Amino acid sequence: MANPTSVTPPAAPAAAPTVPVAAAADPKAAASTPATPPKAAVPAPVAEETWDVQENGKVVKKTRKEILEAYQLRQLSDRKRAEADKVLQEYNKLFETYKADPIKFLKATGVDVDNLATSYLAKKAEEAMMDPKELEAQKLKAENEQYKKWVEEQKTNQEKATKEKAIQVERERIHSEIVAAIEEAKELGLPVDEELVIAIAQKMILQDKKMKPLNAKEALPKAYESTQKWLQGMASKMEGEALVKWLGQDVALKIRKYDLKQLKEKRAKTLPQEGKAAVKAPTEPKAVAKPYKTWSEFKAEKLDTLK
Repeated sequence: MANPTSVTPPAAPAAAPTVPVAAAADPKAAASTPATPPKAAVPAPVAEETWDVQENGKVVKKTRKEILEAYQLRQLSDRKRAEADKVLQEYNKLFETYKADPIKFLKATGVDVDNLATSYLAKKAEEAMMDPKELEAQKLKAENEQYKKWVEEQKTNQEKATKEKAIQVERERIHSEIVAAIEEAKELGLPVDEELVIAIAQKMILQDKKMKPLNAKEALPKAYESTQKWLQGMASKMEGEALVKWLGQDVALKIRKYDLKQLKEKRAKTLPQEGKAAVKAPTEPKAVAKPYKTWSEFKAEKLDTLK
């Protein structure tokens, strides 16, 4: 690791400007000029220490953090490699033992070599003394037994796959039935939610008096009723602040909007009736007597009547 690079020290703060003596002695000038406090000197950012490191044949600069992280990664890699090398050495040792002395290897693995050898030799001797036709018949029997076992396994796997497929189809049918029941019951205003679907499915498991499982339309009101009862019981025991915190601001805002809408509709229904009762029918304005007569009126009354 190379020597650390030199770090430039932060620049010294500039000296405060000197105030002239005459200006300082003049009280009027001091009164007219507001005193400004000196600004604190901002220290220059200190460069992080770096080292020259060889990486892929090139010299690159690395910080202390990067060097420590690389060191930790190297230590972990070396430890994992050492563990893998140890396992490989043990395996090679066992394999060499097996090639050099198979009996010793089998005994080391817990095999009863004497019993194994005796059974093997007895079987070989018995096969040698048997009639070839009988030996062939036993071979065919063993093959038939193995084939029957394979057929039974295939049959079991096929039946299991068929049952799983039927269960999946039934689950999808029940899920579609529950979703259709929720969407049909629009007056309840319930969303198609996963928790609600599970609650309805649990109610469908319950049986009525006739011991028949409930369908989705029958289970939906029961799930709604039990959920509503639980929520109302919890909400009735909580104060306003705790209730808003429990339900959340978005739910509280929905409730406020609904109350405001109901209030506006109520006022819209009551205001027209109150307005009709309060407003009186318009009356015709009375004729106001004029303080003077026009020339036409004076002429008609006075001049035109003279003979």
